[in-house]
Amino acid sequence: MPPRRYRFLATARIACLALLAVAARPAPAQQQDLNLVNIRGLDFGRFVAGSGGTVVLTPGGLRSRTGGVVLLNSPNAGQAAFSLGRRGEDPGMAVIVSLPPNGVTRLVSGAHSMAVDGFVHTPAELSAIPAGGTTLAVGATLMVAPNQAPGNYAGSFSLIVNYQ
Repeated sequence: MPPRRYRFLATARIACLALLAVAARPAPAQQQDLNLVNIRGLDFGRFVAGSGGTVVLTPGGLRSRTGGVVLLNSPNAGQAAFSLGRRGEDPGMAVIVSLPPNGVTRLVSGAHSMAVDGFVHTPAELSAIPAGGTTLAVGATLMVAPNQAPGNYAGSFSLIVNYQ
């Protein structure tokens, strides 16, 4: 049997790297009242597809897996983060954050793709944006097919913030 490090290197060659860029925008009617800045993208990190399953990223940055997916060391993996603030002297009005529904967002690498579902954010409710602003964190679940083709998968998702 070869040393353990050789088996790991063979596995690492079929690893996938999945990243999501973000198309964040405030709703047009109140665009002048909100300041929304993407601080970091959603990064599922490196993994081996194996018999398939999921890679889950919580809004708190915890990464886990289900099924036959094997997670590899990925120091840059983590949740998306946004700086959300209000401009001017407006009182902190409530906002609604809208994320994509299941089945809409896909990561693509050449002819291969993976679905991203289960988007969640914290804080879950924003009854008011504080005067100094707040950080909005977004997590999601990546659906990995059995023997998913290796590659660098990338995509984007929309985040819409509406004043109420």
